[in-house]
Amino acid sequence: MRTFVRLITVTMLLLCIQKNGVAQSLDDQSKVLQKCFDLTELQQYFPLDNVGNPNQVYVMQYAVTFPTGLNVLKAGKPVLFVSREEIIQNKIKSYFIFRSFDLTASEAKASFNFFYSFDYATNQFKMVMVNIELNKINQDWSVTNIKLEGDTI
Repeated sequence: MRTFVRLITVTMLLLCIQKNGVAQSLDDQSKVLQKCFDLTELQQYFPLDNVGNPNQVYVMQYAVTFPTGLNVLKAGKPVLFVSREEIIQNKIKSYFIFRSFDLTASEAKASFNFFYSFDYATNQFKMVMVNIELNKINQDWSVTNIKLEGDTI
């Protein structure tokens, strides 16, 4: 009986540790993604609505697939993580595709493309490629390196 109680106790501890790790990972992923979308260098590419606010931000769930439960906003609206089919079906004209997204406890690296001004009639678009590196100090992530290429303004 004692062995059974110990086994249950150890199992519960492992589940709590795993749950906290996932929560921390979601929080850090959200913070790093927020830094990506808030980059000063990218703001000029975001299409604006009639009032001058950025339109809804979309992330295609390919090649990197992000988990549900991320808390990322742009202009007060949650960033939407969608499939390739949803991008095409809804004729979304600007969206992100993350080529890589690597996160440790203290460092993050991401490579992503931001497609904008997509014309579905001609299949023409503009694209900015971004490589970004961040470091975490305490609970704050800060950008340490950024490189933009492509149809830059």
